[in-house]
Amino acid sequence: MIDTKIFSKTDLTDETLKQIAVLLENQNVVAFPTETVYGLGAHVFKEEAIEKIYTLKNRDRKKSLIVHISKIEDVKKVARDIPDAFYILAQKFFPGPLTIILKKKDTIPSIVSESSTIAVRMPNNIYTLKLIELLKEPIVGTSANISNAKNPISAKDVLDTFMGKIDAIIDSGICPIKVPSTIISLVDSYKILRQGSISKDQIDSVLKAIK
Repeated sequence: MIDTKIFSKTDLTDETLKQIAVLLENQNVVAFPTETVYGLGAHVFKEEAIEKIYTLKNRDRKKSLIVHISKIEDVKKVARDIPDAFYILAQKFFPGPLTIILKKKDTIPSIVSESSTIAVRMPNNIYTLKLIELLKEPIVGTSANISNAKNPISAKDVLDTFMGKIDAIIDSGICPIKVPSTIISLVDSYKILRQGSISKDQIDSVLKAIK
């Protein structure tokens, strides 16, 4: 049993977020908030911790994880051949509930994504963005639940499942949107893979403006 550290809003200073960043550096798993759901996260290059996420969730290894960044330019750490459309959409919707599929850099561990692509988003949560900034590398993650269980929209939802199994949780309250992010692919051609809180019409209107 792990001593799960719970960090509430009143605890979340730069100093405590640095402590959480150290946990991630040391191959640990942390639950973090976004605007949509809580996630289980690991350092993008710490494969032992990423393996823990799959095990904790009972998740199929063929299902890729999502890379979370704190700055748009950090996409270059994980993706290659990045199209202009990514930057246009990121300027409009990041930070926010949009996940974009791009071509994966060869340096990304296959445990993050077995395919040639990578999923990238910038969550709209000040604490998670600051954590990623302090870590100086992206966080890879997925929803903090057992696969196919209900979406975790509060720290309580996460702790009910993972108390004593993860190293820490950042509790910033209830997720304001409560719906998973919209997922689109910009590999070869644009297509929507999952409809979320950002609509196809919203995305289309931005992309039409650059054609």
